[in-house]
Amino acid sequence: MKTHKASAKRFRVTGRGKLVRRRAGKQHLLAKKNNKLQFEKVPYDLKDSARYSKHAVSRSDYDNVIGALPYLKVNRNAK
Repeated sequence: MKTHKASAKRFRVTGRGKLVRRRAGKQHLLAKKNNKLQFEKVPYDLKDSARYSKHAVSRSDYDNVIGALPYLKVNRNAK
């Protein structure tokens, strides 16, 4: 099986095996967005990578992400 390279750039696995992704809407056109959205606090356990805005992938999307990235070491039971 091949790894979907676009997905590999967008998702990563934390030390506990959770899938994380970047938050949407934080790249450009920030002048018109409110400060609460721009400077939103992030849960402490997901602060290990500055590149990602540390948003856990929803459980309903796990199968799709794992299908695109078959070689990830994902903990399927992680909450």
